[in-house]
This record gives sequence, C-alpha cells and structure tokens, in this order.
Amino acid sequence: MDMEQIKQRILQWQLLAEQYKRERQNVFIKEWNGDLHFCTIMLVSETKVVVNNYDPEQRRDTRDEIDWLNIQEFDRVKKEVNENGKI
Repeated sequence: MDMEQIKQRILQWQLLAEQYKRERQNVFIKEWNGDLHFCTIMLVSETKVVVNNYDPEQRRDTRDEIDWLNIQEFDRVKKEVNENGKI
C-alpha cells in the first residue's frame, strides 16, 4: 500500500469514526500488533482515536489512545452488546 492509499484509508476511517461517535455505535478495532478493541469512540483527532473499551475482558473499562497508522481493521460492531458488556 503506498502513502496516498494509506492517507485515504485513514481519512475514510476518521470520517466513519466521527459518524460512529455521533451515533454512539460500538466499534471493533484491530491493531497491526494483534491487539483487539471492542469499544466506543470518545475523541477523534488527526493522528489518534480515543476509545473506551468494553471487551475483551482484560481491556474492559479502560481508555486507550490508538494511532491511526497502527490500525489494521476498523468497523462498527454488527452484534448487540448485552447488559453485562458481553457481545
């Protein structure tokens, strides 16, 4: 993937992140290092996204700042979350 494609992908994800934040959608993020985040978006910036995690269990109730360049997959969660925070 060349630099222009990377920039376009990040811009697209930033726009989606703003939309998901407004709609209070649950989001799935996979980082290149394998870290998974099932979360809600708190803040979207040019270089990072700040999220509140609800899963997996070891990340539950934590807040993370994730660099856009470290994200491999980004999408809204298709399944519902129950009252215990489980998918």
